[in-house]
Amino acid sequence: MRPFRDYGNSSQQDSAMITPSILSPADCTPQALTDFEKLVIEGGTVDPQGLAQRIRNASRLLFLRESNGQLVGVGALKHPLLSYRAKVFAKARATTPPDEYCVELGWVAVAKSHQGRGLSLRIIDQLISLAENENVFATTRADARAMRFAVEYGLKPAGKPYPSGRGYDLVLYLRDARRASGGSVK
Repeated sequence: MRPFRDYGNSSQQDSAMITPSILSPADCTPQALTDFEKLVIEGGTVDPQGLAQRIRNASRLLFLRESNGQLVGVGALKHPLLSYRAKVFAKARATTPPDEYCVELGWVAVAKSHQGRGLSLRIIDQLISLAENENVFATTRADARAMRFAVEYGLKPAGKPYPSGRGYDLVLYLRDARRASGGSVK
């Protein structure tokens, strides 16, 4: 993958090259896995209990690093068990069968120092590209910003918002690979 330049806020970091790398967890160093976990936890939207093991069970991990090696963003593609998918789809009261959506997009987190620069969209773009021929689901906070990005990537809300247990509601989004490949997603 080619690096991309961050043209966000005007600061000295604007000229830093940000390079994505996508690896299977087995190909990551222990430190890389720890750094990934730390950034996800700092995002505050994921239960940290058992997170390290869930990260090791992911399909692909995406790391965004500046040229100096600083980790500034992460995301993942996961293949969760049907029991987990069924629970999420039931909480959302989605009518779509969870067995049709085996890939989950998640753990998209950007370091606080780099937020507001569109990096989360770049993470999502890279990961969606990897799963272009697969149905994908994701959950995120119920807010207008999340809804804007979701549509750009062919993700549509399914069911109803439901309590996260962390003080905000979640929305289930689905991306049907057949519909997404039938036309321009972005």
